Amino acid sequence: MAGTRRMMGFRSVTITFLSAAMFCSQTVAFQSTVATPMITTARQTSELYSSMDAPRNTASSPEMKKKDLRTFQRFLEVECWKNGDIRDLDRTLLAVADACKQINRIVQRAQTDDLYGAAIDPLTGELAEENVQGEVQQQLDVLCNTIMLRAFCGASNNVVCAVASEEEPLPRSCADVMGYDTSEFNIMQSGDYVAVFDPIDGSKNIDSSLPVGTVFGIYRAPDGASAGKDGLHLDSFLQRGTKMVAAGYCLYSATTVLVLTLGSGVHGFTLDPDKQKFLQTHPNIRIPDVGSLYSFNEANYR
Repeated sequence: MAGTRRMMGFRSVTITFLSAAMFCSQTVAFQSTVATPMITTARQTSELYSSMDAPRNTASSPEMKKKDLRTFQRFLEVECWKNGDIRDLDRTLLAVADACKQINRIVQRAQTDDLYGAAIDPLTGELAEENVQGEVQQQLDVLCNTIMLRAFCGASNNVVCAVASEEEPLPRSCADVMGYDTSEFNIMQSGDYVAVFDPIDGSKNIDSSLPVGTVFGIYRAPDGASAGKDGLHLDSFLQRGTKMVAAGYCLYSATTVLVLTLGSGVHGFTLDPDKQKFLQTHPNIRIPDVGSLYSFNEANYR
């Protein structure tokens, strides 16, 4: 009996030892299998941060695609070819488009370049004169008026003979605008067209970051027009709107849009900020037969 008990005791000790050994081996094996993924994860993390710090290859990045749109210049070439009567206005309208680009840049820099506020007469140091609407002229009004005057008179190749601006009390001949002597010839015979415009409508809105715009129109000078005492004939400007040869406006807002009609449809052109070109984005603009909004101005209702 004693021997049997010793054998059983030895066997239990052996079984206990073997169980402990198996447990330890399993624990070591488990730890080794866990350690490997941990090392791999750390390596991957290191490679990830290294790839983030490395310079990226921008050559393979997708580029923004531009729409294949017709330029304003090409539009004028086609339209003036179709209608030979307005062929002489090609350069004038291109000059107006360039003037709109200049005004667009000025409007964007009005606050940072201290171009906002009432205009000051450099000779007297007092506020500038009021315009025909009874409003005190702003610095932007005076600056943009000069740009538009030069666009119609300086780049028209003597096509436009006189201009009328909202910022000036009376029309002026292009010869006067450009500083030429007008005493020896009839200025109404130096061109076939007259232009009217508001260089920048709503200039006070810029302080609130609201849209502003340029409005313009071109009339054909009446046959037999003669100069008055001041060298101008006001009847050339006081014509019906239906007599306009060309009319349009440029809106300066989130995008800069030039809208133009030459009597055969209305077309819109958006200024591409990269190319600095007007591209035809709104061909043949039409008022829809049915719309969700209907609005009108009752202020002048009689």
